[in-house]
This record gives sequence, structure tokens and C-alpha cells, in this order.
Amino acid sequence: MESGSQRDGTRPTGGYPPGEALADAWNEHRRYVGFAAGLFAVGTVVGVLLMLAGYNLLEIIQELVGEPLFPDVDGGGVDLARFLLVNNSRAFLLSIVGALSLGLLTAWAMLFNGIIIGNVGAYVTRDVGLDYILVGLLPHGIFELPALFIAAGIGFRLLYRIGQRVRGTRDAIFPKPYLYRTGLLVLAGWLLLVVAALVEAFVTPTLLETLFAERLEGMAATV
Repeated sequence: MESGSQRDGTRPTGGYPPGEALADAWNEHRRYVGFAAGLFAVGTVVGVLLMLAGYNLLEIIQELVGEPLFPDVDGGGVDLARFLLVNNSRAFLLSIVGALSLGLLTAWAMLFNGIIIGNVGAYVTRDVGLDYILVGLLPHGIFELPALFIAAGIGFRLLYRIGQRVRGTRDAIFPKPYLYRTGLLVLAGWLLLVVAALVEAFVTPTLLETLFAERLEGMAATV
């Protein structure tokens, strides 16, 4: 029997320590989280290939929607962090409830985000340098990307459980122990998004300004 599912009907949640429940949730979802990360990686490669073919996806999408994709956020770091958290939370939730679309929305969210990151990252690397994109993405990306992979993994796992119920190999989709441990995993993933938003709003801009001020000034002077 799969790890994690052993807990579905064997003990009440009151005797289920949070640390143990979270460990069970991770064991139950880690393969699906890995699958989500794999989809993101495929999307990243596609995004780089599109850049090499001359397609700037941000410009194309902006022309289609007729407005900036990343509007200026007034009010400093706090407002920026709030803006980032709200937008990332929407993507986080979409990746989970995408299970209701037979996983298509969840898969598309992973592929699309990978494509955009790969495309934008390739252009920035070409124009500014690989070190710039690494500093610009890694500090918050090490929190944000795992959070989104966790959300997608939960969505894919939920789809699998629904399939088991339809086939008659599972008695219930949402037994209390499953809801408890998965709820803890959702909370852990969302808290990673909180950290990512704070880092992106307060730490990343300072690092970029400190490390690359001269390079950016030189680029601005040549424009």
C-alpha cells in the first residue's frame, strides 16, 4: 500500500502529530511533486528554444492583452510583497484545483511557467549576463518554485485518488487523516510563497542594485 494512504483509516487526527503527518504527506506526494518539476523543466527548455528562434514571449503576450504584464507597484516593498503573494497564491490555488480539469490546468500551469521563465531568463542572460539572472531568480526562486511544485503535486495526487475512487480501489477520496496531512502540506507550501514574496520584494532588488549597478548604468547609457 502507498505511503501516506496507510494513515487514511487507521488513526484519528487527534493522535497524528503534525510532524509525522507532514512527513507522511510528503512521502505520499513527492513523486507527483517530482512530475510537476519535470513538466516545469520541459517548459523551461521550450522557452529557451523559443528565444533562440527569436520569439520574445513577454512582448507577444503583452501585445495580445494590450497592457503591461508587470504593472508598477507603488508604495515600496510591502506593497510589492503583497502583490507578489496575491498573484503567486492564485497560481498556487490553480495548480491544486486544476485536478478538477483532469489535471490539464495543473500541467499547463507548470509548462507555461517553465516556458516563460526559460524565455525571459534566456533573453536576460543574453543581454545582461548569467550572473544577473541567477541573482535575480535564485534567492526567491528556491522558495517559490518548490511551493508551486508542491501545489501541482497535490493536484496530481488528488486526481489519482479520484481515479482510484472511480475504479473502486479506494473507499473514500477525502478521509480525515488525508485532509489533515494534506492541509499541513498546503500550509507549508503557501508559507514558502510568503517567504518568496518577502525575499523578492526586499532582498532581490537590493542584491541586483548592489552587484550590478555599474553594468545596468552602462546599458542604460547605450540605449
